[in-house]
This record gives sequence, C-alpha cells and structure tokens, in this order.
Amino acid sequence: MSSKNYILLFVAILLAQFSMAQSQTQSIQGIVTDGSQPMENVNIHIKDTPDGVKTNAEGRYTINAEEGQILVYSYVGKKSVEIMVEDVTRYLNIQMYDRVEELEEVTVTRRGKKSQKELFEEYSTNKKLIKTSFGILDKEKTGYAMRIIEGDRLTRAGQDFVDGLQSWIPSAQVFRPGSFRPGGGSRLGRIRRPTDLSIPIVYLPRASRSANPVPAAYEVDGVVYTEAPIFISVNNIERMAVIESLAGVARYGSLGAGGMVIINTKTGNFSKTEPGTNLPYDQAKLRDNFVAPGDIVANQKLAVPSYLEQLSITNTLTEAQGTFDNLEKSYANSPYFYLDALTYFNDQWGKEGKSDEIYGLIKRKFSMDPTILKALAYQMEAMGENKKAHEIYKDIFILRPHYAQSYLDLANSYSRIGDVEYAATLFARYNYLVKESYFSLSKSFSPIIDREFGNLLNQHGNVFKGNSAIVQVSEDDFKGSRLLLEWNNTEAEFELQFVNPNGQYYTWKHSINENPERIMEEKKLGYTCEEYLIYEPSEGTWRVNIKYLGNKSLTPTYIKATIVNGYNTPEQTSTVKVLPLREKGVNINMLSIVNSKVVSVN
Repeated sequence: MSSKNYILLFVAILLAQFSMAQSQTQSIQGIVTDGSQPMENVNIHIKDTPDGVKTNAEGRYTINAEEGQILVYSYVGKKSVEIMVEDVTRYLNIQMYDRVEELEEVTVTRRGKKSQKELFEEYSTNKKLIKTSFGILDKEKTGYAMRIIEGDRLTRAGQDFVDGLQSWIPSAQVFRPGSFRPGGGSRLGRIRRPTDLSIPIVYLPRASRSANPVPAAYEVDGVVYTEAPIFISVNNIERMAVIESLAGVARYGSLGAGGMVIINTKTGNFSKTEPGTNLPYDQAKLRDNFVAPGDIVANQKLAVPSYLEQLSITNTLTEAQGTFDNLEKSYANSPYFYLDALTYFNDQWGKEGKSDEIYGLIKRKFSMDPTILKALAYQMEAMGENKKAHEIYKDIFILRPHYAQSYLDLANSYSRIGDVEYAATLFARYNYLVKESYFSLSKSFSPIIDREFGNLLNQHGNVFKGNSAIVQVSEDDFKGSRLLLEWNNTEAEFELQFVNPNGQYYTWKHSINENPERIMEEKKLGYTCEEYLIYEPSEGTWRVNIKYLGNKSLTPTYIKATIVNGYNTPEQTSTVKVLPLREKGVNINMLSIVNSKVVSVN
C-alpha cells in the first residue's frame, strides 16, 4: 500500500470516531471563588438545557455533562463564564469577576446616537467601527475624516504592518533604517529619528506637507505608542483606522499632533472602563508602556518541588534511582512528578539513567489523558527523541481525531522523523476536511496550519512533483524567523509579553476573563497554538515573557516554543524548547529575539 493510501485509510478509520467523541457523560467538580473567597449559590447549568446545580457554602459543586456541552456559571453582579466540556474535563475551578454594567442614556425623544453597548455588539459586523481607549468610534458619526482598513486586506508580503498601511495610503511617507540622510537643506535631515533605529517613521499626508513634520503616533488596543509597534504581526490585526484631522486627534493631546494610527488586534481586549470596576479609563495609560527589570524573573530562580530538591542532592545514579523509587510511593498518581523526574534523569544522567523507564511509565499510567501525553511528547522533542514523540502524537490522534491540533501535531511529527510524504498527505487531508465542513476555517488557526504546509513544500518540493492533491497548495513566501507557541492544556491561561529593545511592551492575554471568544473557538475547533513572525531586518534584542494564570484543573501545563530561524530558506534551522508552567502570577523571561533571530534564554 502506498504511503498516501495508508494515511487516507488511517484517517478514514479515525473519522469514524467523530460521531462517538461527544456521547459520554462525565462527572465534573470544582470550586468557584471570587479570587479570594469561595462563592455560595453560584448557578451552574448546561447551556440550552434545564439541567443545573448550585455551589454549596464552600463554593463546591458537582455536575454531570457530556463532551461538547457548555457549562454556564452565573451570579448576580459577576460576569458569566462559559466553558466547553472536553474529553479530559474532570475538574473546573472557576474564578468569577465583577460585571461592569454600562447605563444607557434615557431620553424622551428618539435617540440618534447609539450607545457604546450597541456599538460593541455591532463591532464584528460593522466595518465602519474602531475601538479606542475613549470608546468605540463610528466612521459615519465622527464628523471628521477617518480611514478604516480591515486587517485581512493588508499585504502579508511586507516587512511589517507599516508596508500594508503604506499600500493603502500611498501619499504617506515612510522612512526606514538606511533611508536617513543627515544635514544640508534636505527635509530628510529634519525628521525625527526613532529611539530604535530599526523602527520605521511614518508621516501621514497632512503632516508630510508641513514645514516641520511630526510623525504619526499609534494606539494598540488602548495603549498609545510614539513609535511604530512593528512587533505586531499583520496576521493579528483585526482592523486599523487612520485619523489625521486635528478634531479627531485633539483628545490625544500633543501625542496626536502628527495623526493617529489606531490598531485593533484579534487577540487584544480593552474597554473604556477599568477592568473589574465602573471607573473611567485611566488617562495616565495614554503613554508608552515600559517594563522594569525587576518585574521579570528568570526561570532558574523559580521554586522547585520538594521531590526535585531531593533528587538534586543525590551524588550517584544508583542513589538517584533509589530516591526516585522511594518518592514514587508518595507521588504515584502525580503526572507532575513523573514528567519532572523524566527531565531530571535525562539532563543529569543521559541515556544511562531512568528516563526510558519513566517514559514508558507515563505512557502506560496516563494513556487515556491527551494533555499529559502531549506534555510527554513535548519533552521528547526537546530531548531530540522525535521517534518517541511521534508514537505519542499517533496515540493522541486516536484519542482526539476531532481536534484540528491533532492534524497539525501529527503532520509536523511525520516531517520531523523524515516521512515528509505522510506529513504532506495529512496536511492535504485536513484541507479536504475543511472543504467538506468537518472542520471550520479559523482566522487564528488556519493561517498557522497553511504556513506549516507551505514550509513543507518549500523545503521538500521536489518530493511532491506529480502529486496533484498537494502541488495545488500555494507555498508560503514568508522569510525571516518564526516562533510557534503550543500548549498541552486547553484550559491553560497565561499572558505573553513582548518587550522591544527600548523596554516597551505589548501583552497578549490568553484567559477566559480577557479573551473568552478566543478560548471558546480554541475548544470548538480543538487547537492550542499561536504564531509570531519576525521579519528581517530588526536590530536589537526583543524579549518574550510569559505569566502563568492557571488552568482550572489539577493537570500540568507545558508550553512548547518551536523556534525557526531562516524560515523558508535553505539555511532554515529549527529548535524546540519546553517550559513547564508552575507558579502563577510570575512574569518569566522565556525567549529573546536578537537581530531578528530567535534564541532561547531558559
């Protein structure tokens, strides 16, 4: 049987499990709190059914639900929480946040101006709206000129979003590194240079006609920057507005003298009130954000579990093995213990240690838990054990054939072990399932899996000549460095902080409180990943930090960073780094990007 037919048969068999995957009832329990105290009488019901329970005096609850159903947590004065039940959902510890009610104006005549609540509800369908720190603006009602550009219409071929902006406003002037010519009577000699010479300067048409031009400023999800936030991926831009009118930028004061470029990202979240309060938005936040060195903690400085401390003080392999055997009696049901011990023995004793034995133990003990298996696969990849990781990804595929991430993981795993034809066929099969509506298109996930497929064709194109099912897929033309972040637990909540060479930062919030729509889409489609593209050239050092917020359950959270430098070039190199997330609320330095090259610091 050919490799293509083998994969198609394999996938066909697994597709039969789609109809079975969401039919089993499971018991779910947990505690509901307000962040400090348990909450009694919280209503928990299964959406679109009459079934429900309430929490007791200790905030505890137990409810039976099926995979695919949605649990709704509601309480007077708190924001409702909706969580989709998955195959591994057994514990859901929920924190509820205050709900901020916006009072609509009351008039005795017909109201011509829509409330902020109405505009918010229209935002996804009304392309003439843009979110700002002062509220949502309607292009048709502002009274001054405003250009609005949908993110999907920006060019992906440029260095950054500025190239896309310039293509929509040809009369804007953009100056990049190397274009500055000092001195003389040239206007170029009088333009303001950025602090970081790798950042372009943009002059909007009105400003560029001035004798002393002032560059544009930027607002990204409520935070104002005086320099172009080129760390934002074009793929992450939902909508962009350009305001040049003095009336339109007056509220920004001197920062808006050269006009404002307002960017709404797909993953950002902000409102005109402070989160969790009914207070007005703090106008002091209309300044660049800077991170203090003391706010970042190196991973090596974090506290370690007591069992790792006991293993670390052993002096010989025999002693370490004996310590592990004794510890196992107390931690036999803890996946944390086995995963941490696996890393310890591999790092300290290599192939001669117990790592192979522990690998087998984890596979057997947690064979039905895809979140723990995936953490194990991540560790195997980081150790260079790609074939062992591949066996795990096949097991996860069988457990989760209805998860889009299963296709991405298994296809990439085939590629890593050298079976590129299997990888390409699995990518092609996924595209076919999207076409047949087994999977839905996603603004977040679809570009990631398409880029992986395009990169495979770019690197191994000669292998697929004559295969009409594969060559129809367009190859990806992005070149630079790429960071793909994946996490093993769909309940994982965290914040990613990107800090530029000047110490300014941008935060992507992956939590059910800040980004519920994204979390729900991830669960419905079954994916846990995000990508970042670093276009060349970009001088200086960027840092990527992560703050863990928890995962609502008792299982470990691991994040995997696949670092690819020289993407889509013959010199392409790939490195996998894995970070266990333990302590909550600690900002950990995870990666650095030095002169457009991604490097690991932990």
